[in-house]
Amino acid sequence: MYALDLTSETAITELVNKTRIVVNTIGPYATTCGTTVIDACAHSGTDYVDCGEPAWMQDIIKIYDETAQKTGSKIIMTTGWAAVPADLSVYLSALELRDRFALSVREALVCLDDVRGSFSGGSLSSLCSLEPVTLAPFDMSPVPRAEKEIVKHGILPPPSAFGVQTVDGLGALVGSSHSQIETAIVGRSWGLYVGDGPDSLGPQSYGKDFFFSSCMKCSDPLSAWAFRTSYTILENAITKLPPLRYLATQMFPPGTGPSEEVRKGHYFKYRTVAIPDQKGDMSAPKVEVKFEYDGDPYVFTSVALTQAALVLLEGGTSAHRRGGILTPASLGGGYVERLKQPEAGVKIEVKVVNDEVN
Repeated sequence: MYALDLTSETAITELVNKTRIVVNTIGPYATTCGTTVIDACAHSGTDYVDCGEPAWMQDIIKIYDETAQKTGSKIIMTTGWAAVPADLSVYLSALELRDRFALSVREALVCLDDVRGSFSGGSLSSLCSLEPVTLAPFDMSPVPRAEKEIVKHGILPPPSAFGVQTVDGLGALVGSSHSQIETAIVGRSWGLYVGDGPDSLGPQSYGKDFFFSSCMKCSDPLSAWAFRTSYTILENAITKLPPLRYLATQMFPPGTGPSEEVRKGHYFKYRTVAIPDQKGDMSAPKVEVKFEYDGDPYVFTSVALTQAALVLLEGGTSAHRRGGILTPASLGGGYVERLKQPEAGVKIEVKVVNDEVN
């Protein structure tokens, strides 16, 4: 056990140099010691995992990705419930389409099908500490895509003018509170896997015309519209009105959250549908991935961080072919299998919805 002065760059660097991997849970990362820890890891070759913030991650990529690649430091960011289910589900659906049918993904939709949980003071503190930032789908991808290359061609029905999307088998959908982070991370995973150059993670390419969207399920279109409207108003108020931001952080300081008794009833369920690139042929095989955890989302984050660290220590993953600023999906199948172990408690199911190929 070390008592560490988080304001001392020297102390942080000395500790990082003594270890093989750092698991960082001290946030908000952008305003505490997050950048200092990553700087030390990137320069020393030490591996690193966190459950971090996408806007901060974008800055870290620009500054440290090249350095981490040179030293072999594998920096896995956003390894929590806000990104892991979506990132791994899309990875698994792409793998299934490629391995079984030699097809790439044209569109993947990740849906938060059901959830019961509570907001923590730490998450609120992170939200309030950051300036509002809008990230385009492939802003963090190492492989750039022109705007015309990511325009949706409408395989699935698009959202209405009110922002509500209705999809057969899924229901009334609306953008979730995690949509931006999921879109950014999946977009980076796409860029890390695409191609066969020296910086590519491997052959698990999602497809050059890959399109991704993230949503949550509501009981009906009216409920979906009401959620979208109320969430947008609340988020803008907290992030853009300093008095309200201050009040929120005073009412829910870091360290506060649901009790252990309350957390026992928490859970989440994701469903992902992946459609192959078959020029609009709706009879082509589709893949569905179910990703479920019978426990509190914040507990899942601790599980996801721990298992990611163990996978990095074991070695042999796609991430080990390339250091740098990576994503949960870069840990590949080894990470999936670890999460599926009984002690981790995650249920992951991959199935083909329609295996007819024309």
